[in-house]
Amino acid sequence: MPISPIVLQRRQAELGRIRLGQKQATSNGKTRPAKLDRFRFTSVSEQYIRDLANLYGGTAQPWDNNGIASWEVITEATSMPVIVVKGGLSQWMETWSGGGCVHRCNGEHMVDGTPCENDTTTVQIRQDGQNKTIPAHDAAKPTTRLSVMLPELEAIGVWRMETHGWNAAAEIPAVAELAQFVGDLVPAHLHLVERRAIKDGQTSRFVVPVLDLQIGAAKLREVVAQASGIAELEAPPASGAPAIEAAPADQQQGPPEPTPEQVAACTDRDVLERMWRASGPERRAQIEARAAELKAQQQPAPHTTEQQPNDDGTYDADVIDDSADDREQLWQQLVTKAGQLGWDLWTLEAEVSKRFGGIVLDDVTADQMREYAAELNTLQGAGA
Repeated sequence: MPISPIVLQRRQAELGRIRLGQKQATSNGKTRPAKLDRFRFTSVSEQYIRDLANLYGGTAQPWDNNGIASWEVITEATSMPVIVVKGGLSQWMETWSGGGCVHRCNGEHMVDGTPCENDTTTVQIRQDGQNKTIPAHDAAKPTTRLSVMLPELEAIGVWRMETHGWNAAAEIPAVAELAQFVGDLVPAHLHLVERRAIKDGQTSRFVVPVLDLQIGAAKLREVVAQASGIAELEAPPASGAPAIEAAPADQQQGPPEPTPEQVAACTDRDVLERMWRASGPERRAQIEARAAELKAQQQPAPHTTEQQPNDDGTYDADVIDDSADDREQLWQQLVTKAGQLGWDLWTLEAEVSKRFGGIVLDDVTADQMREYAAELNTLQGAGA
């Protein structure tokens, strides 16, 4: 029997990233984020990247992800089929500095429930050619993370896309949340769409990721009817006989509305969703508040590092810098090295735990993983 989701939040294995930009060298020898108008994939797996290059064009090549040996391909694709997975969406207002994420909130409250403005952390930004110190909550940007499966790739796992754009922050969650009413795995297309904006007489062009569910009109009507608690109307019989009227509301069978105590005690968001469907407006408001509490308690792991400003001091909101502290990629690297030594997964987990004083795997830091990877390299070189 699997571990209860109340104890352990399950997730799909992450195979790589879908990126919307890359680092670009500047005239002064530094790098800055540069936007792309096509999808870029990165992964520690060479085979996945080569397969994606065959699917979507581009050249697979080695890529140094801040010391993590990886691979990348800048494809020719601006649209591709994906599968939206349950629980694959995460969204926060975040501020990052060289030391990692220094502020994370939902726009009103921090993950611990305190108001955003109570955070006294400050960060330095470069604006109008000057370094300025401002509150971290004022510098926060929307961070939308979407994990999807790639049905055309021979691999089971998800690829995570991350964006700091306001347009994506407003549009993607609405579609991803609609997918949750359709099922656990929903076919869709992910597009890169060019938008235009005019400000002070200047026209700017930018690319926005757009998620489009591949469901028919009939399925959409069914989903909307289910969410609203209204049964779809059936066409009258061909004979012209009148349709049978529905039973009065007080005689219709269905799950009972949960009590306030049941809602307050619930810690499973899937159960809350079923409660919501069986409830009236008043109870639904309580269920939505409880779901928001559970979501705030599930603080996601940091995924990005601080972006470097452009030459004019501005930042590219849709470009995600490469992560230097990615435990998922480091763990995959360890699994690969362990396999080369003839270890299975259980042996690796036991050896890592023993090496760092018996701590559980989730408490092993990224620096400890790097340290252990170096030790495995030494074992491999010695022919162990």
